[in-house]
Amino acid sequence: MKKLVMEGPKKCKFIDVDMPVIENDTDVLIKNRYCGVCMSEHYDWTTAKEGKSFGHEPIGTVVAVGKAVTKVKAGDRVSGLFSGHAEYDVTDEKNVFLIPDELSDTAAILEPLSCLVSAVSKVRIQVVGDRVAVVGCGYMGCGAIALLKTRGAYVVAVDIRKECLEDAKRYGADEVYTPDELPAHYMDEPGKDIGFQSQGLGFKTVMEWGETAESLDLAIRMTRMCGQLALGAYHTGGKRLVDIQQLNVKAIDCLSTHPREVEINRTACANAVQMLCNGSWDFKNVPTKVYPWSEFDRAQEELTTKYGKYMKAVVDYEKENFEPYIID
Repeated sequence: MKKLVMEGPKKCKFIDVDMPVIENDTDVLIKNRYCGVCMSEHYDWTTAKEGKSFGHEPIGTVVAVGKAVTKVKAGDRVSGLFSGHAEYDVTDEKNVFLIPDELSDTAAILEPLSCLVSAVSKVRIQVVGDRVAVVGCGYMGCGAIALLKTRGAYVVAVDIRKECLEDAKRYGADEVYTPDELPAHYMDEPGKDIGFQSQGLGFKTVMEWGETAESLDLAIRMTRMCGQLALGAYHTGGKRLVDIQQLNVKAIDCLSTHPREVEINRTACANAVQMLCNGSWDFKNVPTKVYPWSEFDRAQEELTTKYGKYMKAVVDYEKENFEPYIID
């Protein structure tokens, strides 16, 4: 079978390796169809050393199962928390989730969706109608906006790109702004002399998905005294400079929402399927660009220029060569 490995920075290759085999009674053998291209891997792709692999957002079809497996059977379409860097993978059935017919392949790539469910579940919304700011409105930011709406939040979206703000409105944002357009009272920047008068400024809750030093700084400035700053990104890349003084003086509750609890992510996978199917989470029709497996590097390269064209990229593991195309 084919497996993706890096030759060096920005240069991958596909090598032939042995197929994985079922070794345990609860194992599931899966033939991957698509694998999502994640922005969290982009920096590592630009600096990759020989032999490194990428791919953690798979969807595929069950080929065989261990004798104790009860969740799925051969022929079932599945996604979940297993590897997508090769044509086939073996994982425990706990990491595999059946995809109903009403969900398309590209809509049902569960790993990033589970991260969103986990992240938004940690956000502090005290009263239905509370205002929550989302800074950064790419794929993850828009998914978070749509989920925050299911929790009854009034969402104010911020991004440097007008195209992303249009996407934010599409997925439920109540107000959208570029940083330069933000109303003055949406910032809490009283300087060194912070007192109770600042309680009416800024937001009690801010989610940050921009993955840049500038977006993080803006999110801190928008968080009011004793508010919650929920960080959704920053898996990879260089160090960011954080305004610790403002975090401290405003007594901001800084929460990392990047999931590391496997059981929560498994529950989030199952819940994501249910919410997408019953319509409570409006995040099924995401513009997605499909690349052949031979053009993984191109898919990574174009991540930084996708805005206003598509929101998500996937690699097709069944086809080697075709002109990439966008689907909704």
